[in-house]
Amino acid sequence: MMLKKWKTFVNEGVKVKIRGYVRPADQFHTLGVWEKNINEMLALQAKGMSVRGAKITIDPEQPVASDRWLKLIDHFFGYLLEVETDRFGLTEKNVLDFIEDLINHRFWSIKKQYEGYFPDINLLKFGFLYSRGDIEPYVMIDQEFTEQFYGSTNNIKTVKHFTTGQGLKRIVESIENEEDFDISTFTVVASPFFRDESNVIVTLDANVRAAFRSDIKSLALDNGRRAANLHRLDYPGEQTNICPSLDLCDGELKTSLWNEIIATPVKVKKVDAPGDDMLPMLQEVEEYQKKVKAKHSKMKRRLIGKGGAKNVPPYNKKPSFKRSKSAPGPFAGS
Repeated sequence: MMLKKWKTFVNEGVKVKIRGYVRPADQFHTLGVWEKNINEMLALQAKGMSVRGAKITIDPEQPVASDRWLKLIDHFFGYLLEVETDRFGLTEKNVLDFIEDLINHRFWSIKKQYEGYFPDINLLKFGFLYSRGDIEPYVMIDQEFTEQFYGSTNNIKTVKHFTTGQGLKRIVESIENEEDFDISTFTVVASPFFRDESNVIVTLDANVRAAFRSDIKSLALDNGRRAANLHRLDYPGEQTNICPSLDLCDGELKTSLWNEIIATPVKVKKVDAPGDDMLPMLQEVEEYQKKVKAKHSKMKRRLIGKGGAKNVPPYNKKPSFKRSKSAPGPFAGS
């Protein structure tokens, strides 16, 4: 039976509607938190608690240990057991086998395998989510991630995003309502997008959280951030898939796909859409542009002015909250 916590998550959803499912951010923890609790699970396993044989085993003669075992499974893996199994056709056995492998083997290789990709892996948050037939490791692209690579959370860049008419409307409404959420964008593309219905290309000014040389298979989280798949951190050749500088992601695509820029939409600059049926939506965007111009300073302050940190070298210049020079009209080239 689905626990009340996960029923609430499924039923309430999130304010900002993003294509696909939104995963809970509270399933992500630092490696230190994971290690502490996995060590506790190993100690309980030594007392007879188990997830082997596709069932959760406890010992009625050890009520305290049994209760703790169930609470740990629910806290760290309840979402997989109760929600992902229902959504994606995973079986309970799939998840329980994963838990057994994780606590006994898989977790202990994560730091060894991935610490070289990050400036400080210990401060980042990791989770395990279903993706294309398996439960895979993800890292949250949060403020810590962005600051480790780019030194700042103020990284405005012009990017593009594949979407539908309804998707464009949601982006416009979310910017207008000051809903802070990240989307997957790109600057370079070598292959057609895999969803035929996503035939609207919107050009945006956006605040970049992370940049990758090729598709990172990111997932949306309910705190507005996204998570990157650790299995896609590598890239053909000597470089990793992570761009240490935003400009380095605009070059050659060795994967023949598209680069992936995780960013918070700030302003719609242009819309390329096929057919006259998009005209009403484009008119809405034009009205939105007028509203944005009127309150640009307030919105920019919300995005980049709340960090609270002092301006110290080499970031000793305070950001400007003024509006930049006007961009091309939203229908240019459409």
